[in-house]
Amino acid sequence: MAVHSNSTFRLPHDYVALDIETTGFSPRTEAITEIGAVRIRDGKIVGTFTQLVDPGKPIPSRITHLTGIGDAMVAGQPPIDIVMPTFIDWLASDIIVGHNVRFDLSFLTEAALRTVGHPAGFHAPSLDTMTIDKRLFPSERHRLADLIVRYGIADTEEHRALSDATQTYQCLEWQRRYIGANDSVTTSVNTRFRV
Repeated sequence: MAVHSNSTFRLPHDYVALDIETTGFSPRTEAITEIGAVRIRDGKIVGTFTQLVDPGKPIPSRITHLTGIGDAMVAGQPPIDIVMPTFIDWLASDIIVGHNVRFDLSFLTEAALRTVGHPAGFHAPSLDTMTIDKRLFPSERHRLADLIVRYGIADTEEHRALSDATQTYQCLEWQRRYIGANDSVTTSVNTRFRV
């Protein structure tokens, strides 16, 4: 059963959908291994950013098994202190969209604090496709892998940053179409998305 808010959804048409891959789950003790992002204008991809990152530490085998990113792949790649200023410049002041975006933003904020001395735009407005899906389909599972299958986008999640960022963009655009086609369905739940 679909659930909608009776407040107006204001999903942006211009934004950056992003994803990162990491050596683990804690932004204080683990490191970024890949950044991928797609710039969206009027609902269409107009630019991409993709970069492997040398994390400065071994990548655990379970992470390599999940993402395919191993120590050999990141050997010779730039470290985060080189990548972060370039990515911040590329990102500019766009709204950030992600799936479980708090995870990505926690790593990016930590990296920005260490490399450029401030959190850059990672405290700026953001949208989470997982949060939106939880509001629309509360009884379903909400991993990116679940959304892309349920939305008819793809059969599998690649667990690579640019691919996952692209699928996140496709999820937000699917959610926009779904909300537009079902705007008569409302609920008393007051849903507000940070935009």
